[in-house]
Amino acid sequence: MDKNLINAQISILFEINGQVHLVGFEKERLEGLTELIKMAVEVAVPTGKSQAQLREFLNCK
Repeated sequence: MDKNLINAQISILFEINGQVHLVGFEKERLEGLTELIKMAVEVAVPTGKSQAQLREFLNCK
């Protein structure tokens, strides 16, 4: 993949019973997951939306 993910933020969503949920982690676990995800990513498709817009859409303040 030709995108630079060094400064990328990771948002993790779960779908539970048809409802989308943002999830939270302890700092150390989040850092570990973030590194694993960045190493495993093969494709990133732009949505044209910011993380703030995603959080607003999900009613997350």
